[in-house]
Amino acid sequence: MTANEKFFDDDKKAAAVLKHGVLRRYLAKFSGATSSTSSGKRVAYIDGYAGEGEYVNPRSGVTSEGSPAIALRIASDQAAVGITLSCTFIEKDADAFAALESFVSSHAVGSGRALQGDARDHLSIVMQSCVGMPALVFIDPFGRGPDVVVTVKTILGRDDARPTELLLNLSIQAIRRIGARIWEAEEATGREATLAGLDEWMGGDWWRDIYTSDEILSTPEADRAHAAATAVAATYVRKIADAAGCAAYAVPIRRKPSDKELFWLTLFCPRTLALWHFNEVVSLALKEWRGFLADVELAELERTEMETPGLFSNISELQGIQQADERQIDRDAVDDIKASVLKNLRSNSPLSTRSDLQAIFGPALGVGRETHLRTAWKELSAEGHVLPAPTGKLQNVMIHRA
Repeated sequence: MTANEKFFDDDKKAAAVLKHGVLRRYLAKFSGATSSTSSGKRVAYIDGYAGEGEYVNPRSGVTSEGSPAIALRIASDQAAVGITLSCTFIEKDADAFAALESFVSSHAVGSGRALQGDARDHLSIVMQSCVGMPALVFIDPFGRGPDVVVTVKTILGRDDARPTELLLNLSIQAIRRIGARIWEAEEATGREATLAGLDEWMGGDWWRDIYTSDEILSTPEADRAHAAATAVAATYVRKIADAAGCAAYAVPIRRKPSDKELFWLTLFCPRTLALWHFNEVVSLALKEWRGFLADVELAELERTEMETPGLFSNISELQGIQQADERQIDRDAVDDIKASVLKNLRSNSPLSTRSDLQAIFGPALGVGRETHLRTAWKELSAEGHVLPAPTGKLQNVMIHRA
């Protein structure tokens, strides 16, 4: 099975919609916001596990963008406003690289290059070639990702005054699958080599204590592996952020809202203001993802209607339900923000939208964005709890108690 077929046969289209929705919006925002800090408005983008560039469904013939296609389209858009987005794509698999190289050569127009090999072997040299440029690194492996040392020293530890950020798609399912082998008999074939691989990935064997802790072992068996994997992932993210001295924001990537997360798409960034912009991006991408799922549901209903006429009286009824659900999501986000602000706001200590994002948005973080905050702020002010919101953008302002 080629990587192209795997992309579709694994039924990951919905997850890809969310992941690529975040990447597309954030790469455009990052390059636009940081380009003024470099000579010639040059910005670097490095894709460590690039794939083929784009994917054609072998059954339907429909083409879907991969991360290189997204990046090169953004590079073209940015060039029109005087920004040079220099893209480097790394791919290990020979067949995928051949497709990638062909794609980049026909689409890059001087703004991209493709390198064959393991991302860990190329990253150090590629990062050195980005001296003087802001850099966004996207790491999206099928399984194991870069170890803590590589991540911190090579990417986030770059010796450059320009902003460097990492968007890492951390595979929860890979941690879950590999880590669960610790519960097998010690003599199980390949067990120790597999566990040693996770030791390398995690930057030590600390994760084993989590998998064998009383808390995890007392978790119902059906949920145990996932609980252990998410606990390990949370510690891994914290270790990287602490070692690099940066902030982290993880977005759970699922096929459906009720599913367990497959990945955590995590931004590591040195600037707290970046979290505000990333939250805006995540909220819009989640809305797009919900719209995609709604379209899939409608399409399935239409097929059922054709096969069984009269089973459903009105497809517009489902559309009405979906629209009502979306309105309720917006209302819930506003209410969650109001409750969180009231909980965390003290009379002598205002909340900063730049540094207190979690305290302001609370459970609405990732779902709510500036428009929801503005509505919540207006209602809180009308209720006499806070001073009115300032005019203009809210990305770096203070919320004061009335």
